[in-house]
Amino acid sequence: MTSMEQGPIFVTGADGEKGMAIVQRLLDLPLQHKHLPRRPVLAGLADASTERAKTLQQAGASVWAFDIFNEPERAVEALQGVTKLLLLIDPLNDRMTRNNVLQFAKLFVDAAKKAHVDHIIFLSPFSPAEEPLPWMAKKTNSLDENNKQCLYRPSFHYQFKCTEQYLLQELDSKTQVTILRYPGILHQHLMVFRDYVAEHNAFPLLDLDYTVESCNIADIARATAYIAHAPRRRHAGNVYKITGPQLLTLHEVSERMFSGLQRDHAVNRMDLSDLRQILYDNLGNDDHVGFLLEMWGLQQRRRRFEITRDLEALTGESGKLLNEYFDDDQIRDFFKKPNPSMA
Repeated sequence: MTSMEQGPIFVTGADGEKGMAIVQRLLDLPLQHKHLPRRPVLAGLADASTERAKTLQQAGASVWAFDIFNEPERAVEALQGVTKLLLLIDPLNDRMTRNNVLQFAKLFVDAAKKAHVDHIIFLSPFSPAEEPLPWMAKKTNSLDENNKQCLYRPSFHYQFKCTEQYLLQELDSKTQVTILRYPGILHQHLMVFRDYVAEHNAFPLLDLDYTVESCNIADIARATAYIAHAPRRRHAGNVYKITGPQLLTLHEVSERMFSGLQRDHAVNRMDLSDLRQILYDNLGNDDHVGFLLEMWGLQQRRRRFEITRDLEALTGESGKLLNEYFDDDQIRDFFKKPNPSMA
């Protein structure tokens, strides 16, 4: 029988940006800390032929490729013998939509239950301190052919909240759950503004300023790997919330951004509809835009002031400062206007 403390770790959504960072950190941690056993890391994704899938294999992960929506039995097969499931749901993945996030989570939770997984670590960008949105008021123009009624569009916050409830209600006492929250604006998400910044040399800012939390993908990966490699009893039943070492207003975010880019600070004030259009122009996906606005707390027009330092408690290290993010020349280059002569 596989030891609970040395058995395989399975990561869902492993081919996304966060998923790849987590898998790499899971593989690296035993190399940095020789007392840790080298546990097999299984990367769950939909297509094994992509460059990201090949990168994961080359790094040392075992790739499991299947469509969870159409092949839920493959998830049960993949989770056989797995002791820890990292349930990562990335709404910015092209396969995820506003209407299938909860289904994705339930299918993996059901598979974990059938496969007798010992420990599930669920990652969520939302906090219960935020006012829940049971359903967005906006209706789609499409009709449900079964009852001829307009379809409501569930918020991402609602679906992640339901996932937490499903985890706690459907699993028996043999499977323990740890929840890891990563709220606020991620440094990498500033990239959705890079075209606007390059074109206008200004940061798009709402008329009303908001206080936001920040964390880096490296923060998420480090915290997740520490929990995954630790004995289950150390973190079972716990809820952690990781944030960077700064609580900033959006105006302060823009100031630090332009300081890092070594440019004079400038902002363009606008309303929410204009900001939404800028995001859509960059992402081309209305669900992705909605998720970012929800995660940033802008959809509900509210402020956030809660901050914790669980990353430091878990790993002994604090998060990366926003200023440090722009120390990388490659990051700064992303925000430069392309040179037409080099096109």
